[in-house]
Amino acid sequence: MDNFNGIEPPMDTVGNIRVNNARIMCNNVFVHYSDKRAIDNLSLDIEAQKVTAFIGPSGCGKSTFLRCLNRMNDTIATCSVTGEILLDNQDIYAPEIDVVPLRARIGMVFQKANPFPKSIFDNVAYGPKIHGLAESKSHLENQVEEALRRAGLWEEVKDRLDQPGTGLSGGQQQRLCIARTIAVSPEIILMDEPCSALDPIATAKIEELIEELSEKYTIVIVTHSMQQAARVSHRTAYFHLGRLIEVGATKELFTSPHHKLTENYITGRFG
Repeated sequence: MDNFNGIEPPMDTVGNIRVNNARIMCNNVFVHYSDKRAIDNLSLDIEAQKVTAFIGPSGCGKSTFLRCLNRMNDTIATCSVTGEILLDNQDIYAPEIDVVPLRARIGMVFQKANPFPKSIFDNVAYGPKIHGLAESKSHLENQVEEALRRAGLWEEVKDRLDQPGTGLSGGQQQRLCIARTIAVSPEIILMDEPCSALDPIATAKIEELIEELSEKYTIVIVTHSMQQAARVSHRTAYFHLGRLIEVGATKELFTSPHHKLTENYITGRFG
């Protein structure tokens, strides 16, 4: 068994992995890259219309697990996922599941802002167009405006929608990517370290946005910043060596962790 500083992770996770109003239920999930195990028998519920944060040292599996939730790991040839991940009690890894509409329902915002080499308008309009969600040109324009408003970007870009999205600042590009994600009306938004490349002012804007979006969307965020997790999330899950060590209400996990590994991490003894 893996160990760190002489402490072995428990076979059973500390904290309640189950919640009453789960949108996603994960049961006994294993992830391998070829013969290397990246996620080890992980079970966890994602609560509806709340922000759940995944924290832990680099390489602990938090981003790998996040990508399981909308099957982004399917794009990696050497990656295999076993176990059960249920969205509203339907197994998203079932053979009949089409990943295209699945990824519209479970959108993703990546660590590095990745606007398309298109105009600001076309970046946001792309999803509604390919998914056939726009009934007319005016409907599409309304969808783009609504998404940009929800992403807190409309007032900054409304007079230059025909200009390249790549010409925006880093923080604006990340909010553009969030607008692009929510333009297809997802139910869940996954965020993989969305602020790691941003300055403190841009980070604060994204964090405010996460709080606003959680009123409508279920959000899961991977963050290397414990302070960010404490600020934006309702529940926090601590990962270590591919295992879920502890999960619980964010305030409780940061003030009264129940496992020594969690305590050592949040107090800066390792990680």
